[in-house]
Amino acid sequence: MKKSKKTYFKLFLTIFILLLFTKIDFRFYEYPPGLIVDDAEYYYHVQTIVQDMDLNYSNQMEGADYRNLNKLNNNPVPVHPIGSGLFAAPIIFITNFISNIFNIDSVVSFNYFIYSLVPILYLYLSVLMLYKIIIHQNININFLHLLIISLGSGVSYFAFERFSMSHAYEFFGQALLLYLLFKMETSSSRKNIYLFLIPVFIFLVFSIRWSNYHVFLTPLIYCFVFNKKLIREFKSLFFFSGFIVGASIYYYISYKLYGVLTLNPSDLFLQVENRLTYNYERFFDITLFFDNLLLIGKSLLVILFSHEFGLLYFSPIIFIGFVMSLIFLYQKKFGNCLIVFLISFIPFMGVIVLQNTGYSYGFRYLFSLAPIYIIFYSKFFYRNKIIYNYLFFVSIFSIISQLFFEASSNSILYSEYVINSFGQETKFVNPDYLTSLLSSFLIIDSYLNVIFTSFIGIFILKILALFTSPIEFISRFREPNEDILRLIDNSDAISLTYLLFLILLFYGISRDFIRKLN
Repeated sequence: MKKSKKTYFKLFLTIFILLLFTKIDFRFYEYPPGLIVDDAEYYYHVQTIVQDMDLNYSNQMEGADYRNLNKLNNNPVPVHPIGSGLFAAPIIFITNFISNIFNIDSVVSFNYFIYSLVPILYLYLSVLMLYKIIIHQNININFLHLLIISLGSGVSYFAFERFSMSHAYEFFGQALLLYLLFKMETSSSRKNIYLFLIPVFIFLVFSIRWSNYHVFLTPLIYCFVFNKKLIREFKSLFFFSGFIVGASIYYYISYKLYGVLTLNPSDLFLQVENRLTYNYERFFDITLFFDNLLLIGKSLLVILFSHEFGLLYFSPIIFIGFVMSLIFLYQKKFGNCLIVFLISFIPFMGVIVLQNTGYSYGFRYLFSLAPIYIIFYSKFFYRNKIIYNYLFFVSIFSIISQLFFEASSNSILYSEYVINSFGQETKFVNPDYLTSLLSSFLIIDSYLNVIFTSFIGIFILKILALFTSPIEFISRFREPNEDILRLIDNSDAISLTYLLFLILLFYGISRDFIRKLN
């Protein structure tokens, strides 16, 4: 009986934490046609794949002339890659089928609500895949430790809040490639199937973010870390066939959407973000070689140590990835050092070109490196107590910082122009985020904002409405502002069916999590 009560308590606590982290801001606003913000453009990909099935965005981007990027017909197309839409589509096909049968009235469509939950599911599946790979190598890693350092990378913010961005899908895609390589190594009867699938999925994962060229090195990374003898398997006809199929799918989509065949979409991106042209092209100017080295050095210090989402504090596994290359160099393990450098170079250079964190939480363009760094850490540094403890405790701090991001006026990104940590005058930055975050912990309203911008707040208001008017109850303590009134309206409008799906998802995740802990 005691054991059963303890299990139920763990189950309740895990579901409670998941509901607390799952934010409602973006989930209660479905993007209308014609927007050119990042989140909307990623969602338009899912809509055209699932609902229109035509890869034509005239329904989604009517009037968005700024995105007329198809070089053949000048049609509007999202500048952001289609890959996350491809990975979300299988689940949204199911919800779209359900929506066509049952009319569920709620604050947003059923498709959109389930779409908002897909990154949470995929992020958890990513950790499960990494866990299976690691324990198969007789590395006795603790599942909770692995989960904490994964979420502490910063990627969980883009699953629990800004779910329509691509970063949780990037994390999932990289973990999936590593898992397919693991299955190829361990499933002798199905080895040829996996040899075919691996290059197909390399191109599909690459289509999530075109700058993540390190996905093409994933087979080499897996072999280099776990089993160098596997390299000869990639001479197989099945692997070559999969490469042809994967490349064909990628280039068909590229030509259909943009009218070009390229693995370097910088021309498309710079057409929209032309302010970055100089920062990009300067690295191809040999006369600026030493100036560029100085810029890289200064930028690395900002990326690693600045109070504005410095990796040291807010993405510890990615910080350790950088440190690992120095340790390998010191140990004269030049092969290890080289491969870490190769996979890290382009993502880090992307941040240096941007001279910005990424206008959201953390250095988000680096999050796709986390699964690879986790593999290297598990193989070479898991038994190092200093690194282990640093990753564990600072990752917990990073997770808490995601929870309190924008919980007070101190821990927000400024909407007016300020000088960021790179010395650039820009919007949506906070050069003092670390100290501002710490001060937010001392503000009572921060905790209220954390609760009432999450689904815990929705459930509180739902229960409260059974006994009294939520507006009257809140008015006893404070004057309801516009945000509070919107929250009350949304809590009343959201369908109980949606909440049931949410609880079922979190119940399944929580049960599996507790089983792993036991």
